[in-house]
Amino acid sequence: MAYNIISSSETEDDIDKAVQYYVTIDKTLAKQFLAELKAVKIYIANNPEKIQVRYKKIRVAFLKKFPYGIHFVVKKNQIFIIAVFNTSDNPAKWNDR
Repeated sequence: MAYNIISSSETEDDIDKAVQYYVTIDKTLAKQFLAELKAVKIYIANNPEKIQVRYKKIRVAFLKKFPYGIHFVVKKNQIFIIAVFNTSDNPAKWNDR
């Protein structure tokens, strides 16, 4: 059973910032980032319990090629994406979310 994924506007902002960063380097790189992000979201939707809990009840699925993690919580049959952050960013940035 695939879970329903819900992203906040803040999460979409995180993604937009990452895409803009990669566009400045190479548009192809930005497309690859989005493709990998989509693939990881699909994996999360189908296997959320296989992702390790990192903070309290927050799970983090890491992208393989890019230094980003998708931070999310699972509630019933829904996945709430809290943030998509670069692994070098301080997680305290999203404590208010």
